[in-house]
Amino acid sequence: MSTIVSRLDITQIFCDIDDFCNQWESLWQQVPQLPSTTGERRSKSRMHLSEVMTIAIAFHGSGYKTFKEFYTLHVLESWRGAFPNLVSYIMSG
Repeated sequence: MSTIVSRLDITQIFCDIDDFCNQWESLWQQVPQLPSTTGERRSKSRMHLSEVMTIAIAFHGSGYKTFKEFYTLHVLESWRGAFPNLVSYIMSG
């Protein structure tokens, strides 16, 4: 099955998104932010915003019915070299 994701160059998509994110994040830093609430955790993500956005956009053109299926069967299997800081999809509970 040929999907839009299989026909696109994921590297080019990432580069375009990364350029956008770099511009957006520099503008975002100039806007006054609301102060954090007491006890709010602000942990740093392992993945960059542009990596997360690339994966989310690719999912929408992938043909997979669920994001979990796309992430575990396609992203973790095929894109680990492109995204070395991928997070696991282990559900805690």
